[in-house]
Amino acid sequence: MDWATYPHTTDSGITQQIFQERIGRDPEAAELDKLKSSFVSMLSEEYDSNSSGFAAIAGASAALSRLKGESDWAVAIATGCWRESALLKLRAAEIDIDQIPAAFAEDGLSREAILQFAVSRSLEYYRPGSFAKTVSIGDGVWDVRTARSLNFAFLGVGRGASAAKLNRAGAKHVIEDFADYARLVSFLNDAEIPGSESPG
Repeated sequence: MDWATYPHTTDSGITQQIFQERIGRDPEAAELDKLKSSFVSMLSEEYDSNSSGFAAIAGASAALSRLKGESDWAVAIATGCWRESALLKLRAAEIDIDQIPAAFAEDGLSREAILQFAVSRSLEYYRPGSFAKTVSIGDGVWDVRTARSLNFAFLGVGRGASAAKLNRAGAKHVIEDFADYARLVSFLNDAEIPGSESPG
């Protein structure tokens, strides 16, 4: 399935579209609860049978921990996943997001809405008044498009063909992983709002 073909590449957006296409209406609250429960149950079963599929990108946990201690940066989590499934994946990857503002699929239908919610929660949590710069980090072309739409700077994560797709989508910088912390911070400082997409 090519998630990039969906108007909103979030659990909430994909769920709504499937319900509209198959049933002709939005899902009811009870249906959403049942779907989320089933999804998390299947994720748990998959983790039990193949935990390697939930491994974090190299250096992610350490980099996040170090960024939390940086006075120049305020860290937040924004994901298109449902909250419970996102927390399961993060725990499985041994990534601690305690004391980090976060926004999930429950907070918005679109990625733009979720990122804006994460920024809003960050302003409440860190109380800086405003942020001089917001950098979104992502691994999908939809993440590049979302950053461009919101006028956020962007840093891509990917390698090979995935990195090339992010570059074509407009990302100035793409890193393979988070193992080189100095390089990560350098790219965060240098990150820019994505440019126009290239054909192909």
